[in-house]
Amino acid sequence: MKKCLITFYGISILVFSFFTQNIFAQFPGMGGGGTGGKGMAMNFARLYGKVLDAKTKQPIEFASVALLWFDKDSAVAGVLAKSNGDFSLDNLPFGGFRLRISFIGYKTIEQKIFVNMQSIEKDLGNIALEQDEAVLKEVTVTSEKQLMEMSIDRKIYNVDKDISTKGGTGLDAVKNIPSVTVDADGNVSLRNNSVQIYIDGRPSTLTLQQIPADQIEKIEIISNPSVKFDAATTGGILNVIMKKNKLPGYNGIAMGGIGTNDRYNGMGNINVKEGKVNFFAMGNYNTQTNNNDGVTNRNNITLPPPTFGVVQKYYNLIDTNRMKNAFAFGRMGFDYAINNRNTITVSGTLVHGQFNTTDWQNYNYQDTGKKIVTQGSRLNQQTTQFLAFTGQMQYKRTFPKEGKEFTTDLTYSNSQSQYNYLYTTYMYDNTGTALPFTPSLQKSNGGTPNWMYTYQSDFVNPINDHSKFECGVRSYLSRSFSTQSTANYDYLTAAYIGFSDLTNNYNIINMVNAAYANFSGKALGFNYMTGLRFEDSYYKGNITNKDLSFSYQYPVDLNTLQYSLFPALYLSKKLPHNQEFQINFSRKLNRPNFFQMMPFVMMADNANIRIGNPQLRPEFHNLGELNYNIQYRKLNFLTSAYYRYIQNPITNVAYPLAGNPSILVNTFQNGTNSFQYGTDNTLRITLFSKLDLTGSFNGFYTYIVWNNLTQQFINSGYSFSSKLGVTYHFPAEFTLQINGNYQAPQIIPQGQTIAVRYMDLTLNKMLNKKFNFTLQLSDVFNSKRMGSYYSTPDYTQYLTRRRETRYLKLTVTYMFGKMDASIFKRAKQQKKDGGNSDQMDQGGGF
Repeated sequence: MKKCLITFYGISILVFSFFTQNIFAQFPGMGGGGTGGKGMAMNFARLYGKVLDAKTKQPIEFASVALLWFDKDSAVAGVLAKSNGDFSLDNLPFGGFRLRISFIGYKTIEQKIFVNMQSIEKDLGNIALEQDEAVLKEVTVTSEKQLMEMSIDRKIYNVDKDISTKGGTGLDAVKNIPSVTVDADGNVSLRNNSVQIYIDGRPSTLTLQQIPADQIEKIEIISNPSVKFDAATTGGILNVIMKKNKLPGYNGIAMGGIGTNDRYNGMGNINVKEGKVNFFAMGNYNTQTNNNDGVTNRNNITLPPPTFGVVQKYYNLIDTNRMKNAFAFGRMGFDYAINNRNTITVSGTLVHGQFNTTDWQNYNYQDTGKKIVTQGSRLNQQTTQFLAFTGQMQYKRTFPKEGKEFTTDLTYSNSQSQYNYLYTTYMYDNTGTALPFTPSLQKSNGGTPNWMYTYQSDFVNPINDHSKFECGVRSYLSRSFSTQSTANYDYLTAAYIGFSDLTNNYNIINMVNAAYANFSGKALGFNYMTGLRFEDSYYKGNITNKDLSFSYQYPVDLNTLQYSLFPALYLSKKLPHNQEFQINFSRKLNRPNFFQMMPFVMMADNANIRIGNPQLRPEFHNLGELNYNIQYRKLNFLTSAYYRYIQNPITNVAYPLAGNPSILVNTFQNGTNSFQYGTDNTLRITLFSKLDLTGSFNGFYTYIVWNNLTQQFINSGYSFSSKLGVTYHFPAEFTLQINGNYQAPQIIPQGQTIAVRYMDLTLNKMLNKKFNFTLQLSDVFNSKRMGSYYSTPDYTQYLTRRRETRYLKLTVTYMFGKMDASIFKRAKQQKKDGGNSDQMDQGGGF
């Protein structure tokens, strides 16, 4: 096994080294040869003029002005017209040329130019472009992006069009996406399954809460990913596409926000591009305070041993939680175009976060007559902070054949987290008298350094207009070392004494090597795509201070090879009148994570403990979808029927602690099987050119079989979730957005969840196309509450809690920038001239 892994990594490093050596060999001064030019010695001629609309006589900003050699299409020089239509082509050689001027919506013109000593500086005058009516009609139809774009294999959510996300995080950006839900802990699910977060097509260790929403261009929702993606994408993918600069010159954003509950945010972003180089940098800071509450009510059917001679039948808890979060996010990098078909990108991301939590829990136990037996309170004080860095180097090569490309990248991530907490528990009898040795004190501290390395290469080769071959490899390795030290205060010795049950030192290694091949084509009027992915999985954890370990590996022999092969098949058919039909099938897996497997006790409150299960096995998903999409004028409707069959489903279960049924053990176990089927529908329609509506409905049925040591549980039921987004554009560039969300109760292995309902309001004002003001009222009716109801032969329990309460927030955004194809050259010239260059343009923006 180790030899295979070493060989795989060796090949990966050799491949990456080969391409990077070829990359750097093409940098100026680092290899290659020849200027490749005509070798003209006298390059100081100048041509200039102005580009106008032939009908209105108004200047055409950003018109493309290119000077080509007389006898071929290679460019000598090129610029974009300024806001007043002026352009200037400088440092030109002598000779014969063709001047070509073009702009979207206008007819391209071309004229012959001859430059010699007599025309060393020539004014070309006002050059008028005529409008192309056919092109203008097309531009009118396609220029404005919609909030939601739908296709047969994915939905695209354009975050810029959702004004409610201004000044927020990635969690704010996904809460309005159809079929996507966010629970009380910030976990994101798609069609009620855990979803994988990708950034720019690659898996990421960042959470959505760590990504500023204003840096997200769009989010792709892929419900059944192809074999190009990891097999562990059982719940689908949310692919976060970050904003990128595509225009020469500079542009950026400055933003600030303030709101109730100590909500503050600030962000600065800048992109600078000229010629082969594109530089980008961004910094963001976000802080907020959430004042939450929760309730737990339990009825013990299996009665615990008596306390003070009385049975504790009922348990009640009221929880008041205050959490103050602060995030800082920085990103910097550059793209370098080695030539027209080779680009290298180097980027780095730094994230820092801190959580300060104060949690008051007031509880009591009651007898069969609902009289208090014991009561008390607990103060939980916890501080957690983390620092994470991710660096990536990517190389991309394109080919003359359209669509053919090769990409390879290497990613390194390092994160450090630290925490400490103090539990102070006060205990009283039924009269309110403090019990002996109260309060009890427990403290804990620990940390986790983590390292992650990822190498990936992909190759795409279109064979013809209907066929395409794709293949690639990926290697992932992560290592983490964690410590947790817990101690209880002893009143007899007046000192803290180590508590071994909650003291653990552990390390984890997680490795996945993969390869895939995908082929698409057309037959009998159907488009098809079929592929196969192979993944070698290895996971091992050690608790070093207790000599415990847990691990899994696939495959280990030919009999387990089936657990490493993941096929997929997609069929689609284009129909008249902008209709499309598709059916797809795939097999995937879900590996248990660290918290699900780690076999040590984690306290939740005085009546609940959490513990991992090292015996967990991966669960395997068999997925199927039937999709139909239609676009008719300003209406787009997508409906899907889906099916999911799961082997060894990992379920969250709870059971009474042996010897003390008043305490519940919350853990994870593999069920026998489960399946889910449903229909997912999204409708987008534009009314009256001012009113946009986006609605979604997801109805589904779930069936779960779960076995514990002595009993078998079967639970099933129907449920649904729905969303409605309404956007109205008022005069004077005011926009109102209303988002409503309802999630009906749905079954869980031992009960069902409670209904969730909330509504958000957002008002937006654009001023002079530079300033944007956004006022948001989140959770208008203060109704966003989540919870569940458990019913077992041993107990019944109802619990509910909130993630955040209603808040009001104002965000102001300033957008700046300037189109300038020679910004670096001008800055260099200005510095050379002592900052007095008259050629530096001042002001102007877009």
